[in-house]
Amino acid sequence: MDRSEFIRLLEKYTRSANIESHEEMFQLSVQDESIIDMDFSSYYLSFSWFADNQFDSCTFHTTKLTDTNFCGNVFRNCKFSENYIRKADWDEEKFICCSIVSLEAVRVSFLSIIMEDCEVKSSGFTRCYFNPLPQEGQEDGHFSRTVFRNCAFEDCSFEDCVFDSVEFIACTFMNTDIDTTNPGVHFTDCEFKTVPY
Repeated sequence: MDRSEFIRLLEKYTRSANIESHEEMFQLSVQDESIIDMDFSSYYLSFSWFADNQFDSCTFHTTKLTDTNFCGNVFRNCKFSENYIRKADWDEEKFICCSIVSLEAVRVSFLSIIMEDCEVKSSGFTRCYFNPLPQEGQEDGHFSRTVFRNCAFEDCSFEDCVFDSVEFIACTFMNTDIDTTNPGVHFTDCEFKTVPY
């Protein structure tokens, strides 16, 4: 769909969010689109479904993302700030060179995500799932990967999260609370710093 049609769709969905009954809302489903330089800050995206899209240089500032179902999207050079995500599925996402600041994720599924060259600051992950997904057609025990590569975490916390076969490679953790003894998390060439304020 073209950009103006996409904006009309977002505006209609955002207006319908103000209706008291969510039963009157239409479904927002977006698949296989290339979305470039879009500011989602003024739009309501809760209860939406986005799959297999490319987001390039997009901004998500205070965007409503609760109960979203995002699957197989690629976020490149995107900025997330002051977002609250609760009870959502963000599986098989790829984040490349993204900035994530003041994100609060509660009970969010981050299965088989890949995050490369990203900065995550002042963010909390509570009761989230960071696991690999079994690959279709593979025997048990063959999984896709959940990988964080060359990422910097500053003033972050991972509280009561579930990790299984998750890899952090060449990442930096500054004043970040993450259980380094968890057998489901593997750290390779990572650096941990605590800086007093």
